[in-house]
Amino acid sequence: MNWIRDFSAQEGHYPRVRNVEDAPQPMRRELLDLFFGLAEQNPATISDTRVYNVIYQSLGMGFAANPYGGYRYAVGRDIGGPPWPRIYDLISRLYREYEGSGLGEQFRTGVNRILAAHGSAWDSGEDGGLHRVLPAAAQAQVAAAIAELRHPQYAPALVLFDAARDAYDDRPRRDRDACGNVFDAMESVIKTAYNLPQATFGQVLAHIEQLRRNQEQAQPPQHNAFRPDTIEILRRINDLRNHHFGHGMVGAFELSPAEVDFAYLACIGGILLFTRTP
Repeated sequence: MNWIRDFSAQEGHYPRVRNVEDAPQPMRRELLDLFFGLAEQNPATISDTRVYNVIYQSLGMGFAANPYGGYRYAVGRDIGGPPWPRIYDLISRLYREYEGSGLGEQFRTGVNRILAAHGSAWDSGEDGGLHRVLPAAAQAQVAAAIAELRHPQYAPALVLFDAARDAYDDRPRRDRDACGNVFDAMESVIKTAYNLPQATFGQVLAHIEQLRRNQEQAQPPQHNAFRPDTIEILRRINDLRNHHFGHGMVGAFELSPAEVDFAYLACIGGILLFTRTP
C-alpha cells in the first residue's frame, strides 16, 4: 500500500483531463515528500543522504554536505528553481535508484498518483521512463502493438515505433517526428506482411485491393480480408502523411495536437490491422 494521496486514489479525486505540461510548485513539494519518505521508511536500502546528493547533482546544482535545517528543507528551498522539464528528468533519474533498492514499484505508484492529481500529461511507465498519458483504450492499443512488433520479422518496424513513442512522449512533444515515425512503422509492417519490401505504401494498398477483387471473382467468392472502406481510410491516412509529415518536407508542420493524436493512434490501429490479418 502506498501512502501518497491514499484517500484521493481510492475515491477518484483526480482531474478528468490530463494535459498539463508543467511541474507546478505544489507538485514539486509532493514529489519531494515521496522521495524522502521512501528513504526514511527504508533506511537500510536507500539513504536520505543518497537521495539528496542525486537530486542536486542530477539537476546540476551546487549543494552543502550538511545543509542547515536538513535535507528535506534544503531541497524544498531550491527545487522551485529548475525549469519544469528538469523535474521530469529527475523523476526518471531517481527511479533507477529506487528500482535498484527494490522500491521501484512503490516509487512509480507514488509518482503516478502525484502526476495524476496535478493533471500532468505524463505517467511513469514500467520501464521507469515518462510516457504521455492516453485514454485506457488507447494505452491498451499501444501495448498490443508493442507485443505484435516483438515478433522477429517486425524488428525494423519496432525500431521505428519506439522512435515514434519517444517523440510522442517527449517534453515538449515532437509532433512531426511522432507522426512520421509511427507511419513509417506501419509502412514497414505492411511491406513485411505482404512481402513487398520495395513497394510504397500506396503500391501495397493497390496490391491489397487487387487481391480483394480476385477474391470476389473467385468461384465460390472468398472471404475479403479488407473491405473497400478500410482500404480507402488507409489511403487517406497516406494522403495525410504525404501532405503534412512525409520525408523531405520543409514546410511548417500544421497539424493540431488533436490531429496528431488521431494520426498517431490511426497508424497504431493500422499496425494491429496488418499484423492480425491472415
